[in-house]
Amino acid sequence: MKFAMTEKEYLTYFNQKYWKTSSFTSGFALAVIDCLMVMISIGTSFFIINLINHSWINFRSFITYWIYLLPMISVFYAAGLYPGISLPPADEVKKFAICSFFVFTGIALSITVEEADDKWPIVIAFILATPFALVFLPCGRELARHLLKNTKWFGVPAVIMLCGQKDYFIVDRLLSRKDLGYKPAIILDSKATENSLYKDIPVYKPSRELDCVIRQTGIKVAIIIDWEENFDLINSYFRYTITIPDAQALNTLSANVRDFGGILGFSSTHNLTKKLSIFIKRIVDLFLLLLASPLIIPVILITAICVKVSSPGPVFYGHKRVGKNGKEFKCWKFRSMVVNADKMLDEILKDPVMAAEWEKDRKFTNDPRVTKIGKFLRKTSLDEFPQFFNVLTGEMSFIGPRPVTTPELAKYGDKAKLILSVQPGLSGMWQISGRSDTGYEERITLDSYYIQNWSVWLDIWIIIKTIYIVIKGKGAY
Repeated sequence: MKFAMTEKEYLTYFNQKYWKTSSFTSGFALAVIDCLMVMISIGTSFFIINLINHSWINFRSFITYWIYLLPMISVFYAAGLYPGISLPPADEVKKFAICSFFVFTGIALSITVEEADDKWPIVIAFILATPFALVFLPCGRELARHLLKNTKWFGVPAVIMLCGQKDYFIVDRLLSRKDLGYKPAIILDSKATENSLYKDIPVYKPSRELDCVIRQTGIKVAIIIDWEENFDLINSYFRYTITIPDAQALNTLSANVRDFGGILGFSSTHNLTKKLSIFIKRIVDLFLLLLASPLIIPVILITAICVKVSSPGPVFYGHKRVGKNGKEFKCWKFRSMVVNADKMLDEILKDPVMAAEWEKDRKFTNDPRVTKIGKFLRKTSLDEFPQFFNVLTGEMSFIGPRPVTTPELAKYGDKAKLILSVQPGLSGMWQISGRSDTGYEERITLDSYYIQNWSVWLDIWIIIKTIYIVIKGKGAY
């Protein structure tokens, strides 16, 4: 769309739309939420100790420990948790875990030197607060970002510097994920021939006059993709620059700089190729199974009865999927369709509109084969609970790429071997990023990201996000 605003007029437009260029308010807002989560973590641990024996500890006394908030927030700040814009989720969870452990342990040790008779329950309560903080702090951050993402005082404006329409994917991502915190304020496109608008964002061809205008705005962040113009503005003005590779084939966060006698290179580690990492992941799976079994077993029994009563046919349905190293296995689900679903599919695919939808995602938004209770099971993800058996037998993991069918592998192209190099998962990056609303191309990118960046911290974050997505029922059908 042609855009009549000149470079000089843009400054007025910017000042009217953006009232700040600093990330201070974003960091301050997240710090307030972090303080609340820290107090909830301490309060929860005090409550549990009080519940075991009310004479050991006064539950309400946890409020008096607010004085430790300032040193704790200072430790978070020193660890790089503020302003908290676009932090890698796994890195954020890891830093929260380490900082919480050392601060709470430090508080507990300081209490042990006191001469009070009732100090040991308090010491135990602070040590117990660490695992709660590991859950509550990331949950608080996630909730805060989604509540604040549409406010004027969360996030910072950024200059997007790119080369042609092929690079506009980053603009689309930032507009669809406002919780990331970077707001595209202006696009400099080296291939632009005239001023225009892209989704209400001004697009300009780079010029010296525009450089002067950008300096006057006070924007501190530049996001750069495949830039072909001069680097004067980048090198002399911006405080923060983020360079995004045009090709996202290797999207690992573990890249470290290596110096080859003046030639810089980047090294990365693929953790899921290590035997120790695979062993740890399996131990975590078994621990989560044990932890969840008191809740999961009754739910499975009740759901099985409901499925059996609601429609004729078997309770469970085993669908053939391709697992690690191409080995086929039966992925178990509660039956959510009528018994003759396969025959019905042949009839449904005679409709060109339905056939096109099936070809795109191998799913229907409104599948006529799904039973009434099946719709509920899919919406709540209860239909996937029998896959806990697949996790128990080692055919699946709690977190990993979604198990695929043999026909689906063709859509993965040269990424098929990468996806099949690890165990498929009950949940993963795809499921927490829109599930059925996410197309195959993005699904492959997300699963590749997970494999290249796996860590225990990333799994913890995905589990937290999965609970949120399941409760919300987003993207499930």
